[in-house]
Amino acid sequence: MLNRGQRGFTLAETLLALSLGSLIMLSAAQLYPLLRAQSQNSAHYFRLDQVLGQAVSGIEKDLRRAGFCAGECRGRAVSIGNYPGEAAQSCLNVSYDLNRNGVWDGGERQDGESFGYRLRAGALEVQRGTHGCQGDRWEKRFDPQEVTIAQFRIQALSDRPGAVLYQLQLAGYWTKRPSIGRQITRLIVGRNQ
Repeated sequence: MLNRGQRGFTLAETLLALSLGSLIMLSAAQLYPLLRAQSQNSAHYFRLDQVLGQAVSGIEKDLRRAGFCAGECRGRAVSIGNYPGEAAQSCLNVSYDLNRNGVWDGGERQDGESFGYRLRAGALEVQRGTHGCQGDRWEKRFDPQEVTIAQFRIQALSDRPGAVLYQLQLAGYWTKRPSIGRQITRLIVGRNQ
C-alpha cells in the first residue's frame, strides 16, 4: 500500500534525469580521448626536451673544458667546420687535457682527449679522438628511428683571449611525430682558449 504523503518521481522527471545523465556521459566520453592525446603530446615534448637537453649539456661541458692543459699542449683547442654537404658550422671538435699529462692525446687511442660532434644526414654524431669532421667510425648520439636532428650549429660570437663566447643551437623532433619538435639555444663561455 502506498502512503499518500510520499511522492516519487514522475515518468517525465525520470526520463529527463536519464537524458541529462546520458549527455554528461557522452560529453565525458568524447573529452577523454582529447585529454589523453594532449597528455601524451606533453609527455613527448617533455621527453624530447630531456633527450636534447642532455646532449646539449654534454657538448656544453666539453666546450667549457676545451683548451685546458696541465702543460704545453699544441694545436687548436676548438675547431668549427662542417661535414661535406651539411650546413656551415655544424661540426665541432674540442680538445682538453683530460688526464693532466700536459698534452692533448688523440688519434686512434682509447683515451683520446679530443671530442667531435657533427650533424650528418639528420643525426648528431659523436667521436672521441678525432680532429676533423670527415671520416667514419662516428657514432650516432640518438637512435635515428626515434629522434631526427634538424639543426646543430656552433658559432663563436666573441673572440676575447681567455673567454670566448659561443652560441650552441640544437633542434630536433620525434621521427615518427615530426610535429613534436624542440630547439635549444645556449650561450657558453670557453675560458681556457
